Amino acid sequence: MASLLLALILLPAPAAAASTAEIPAPLVIAVGLDAAALRSNPSILAADTLALTVECGREAFYKLSERDAVLAAGKLLPGSNGLRFSRPGLFLRSQSLLLVLEALEGGASVRKFLRLRITVDDRPEEGPVGAPQRQLSGAFRLEMFHGGRLIGFRQKRMQELVKLTTDGVAVPADPLRGASLRGTPPPGESVSIVGLGMALAKYLAQKKAGREVKAQAGEMERRRLRAAITRRQADGTERTVPVEIELRTE
Repeated sequence: MASLLLALILLPAPAAAASTAEIPAPLVIAVGLDAAALRSNPSILAADTLALTVECGREAFYKLSERDAVLAAGKLLPGSNGLRFSRPGLFLRSQSLLLVLEALEGGASVRKFLRLRITVDDRPEEGPVGAPQRQLSGAFRLEMFHGGRLIGFRQKRMQELVKLTTDGVAVPADPLRGASLRGTPPPGESVSIVGLGMALAKYLAQKKAGREVKAQAGEMERRRLRAAITRRQADGTERTVPVEIELRTE
């Protein structure tokens, strides 16, 4: 019996269960509008070309198509990839398109459906560029009387009324406010350490909130972007047409 117990004690411990294999990253993580490229180079939109960004988890080949027409094809690398495609009449009018992005890895393929909605504000302008504006005419007279006698008057033309200045108005210092509100403490008065700490905490919180707002704005621009296209008219003049691009992925 003792020998049996000794044999059991000397048996090797069972091997630990194999750890669960890591789940691989998706082949196509995200697809969005390349807002930076479209804003820095407006001629891209004018050439009926759209710039996208494709976040890829692994290396793969891709094909972007609309129905049976292939718009772009190539290779995707892990990370962020730029993808541009041209389509005749892409920004000629308001329309909705359904594109298919197919990523190929070995014998497997992954499809992403891209729903693209383009809104073109091609309404005619209210008037020709450089048209003369209607000028105001006439004048007014302000008279002051005292005891039935005219003691003064002021006369102004109507054109002088529209020449308004937009300069800022200087606000005089309020002598009733304390020195602590004016920014410069009186001599001999120390600065509160607690106040400095609170001011620093508020500054850091505002800075963090600003970064978050900027990140959210960037993410929104990956899905919806407003831009403008400059087109040359038949008479040789140029016209700016506002456009809005919205992208949804499925």
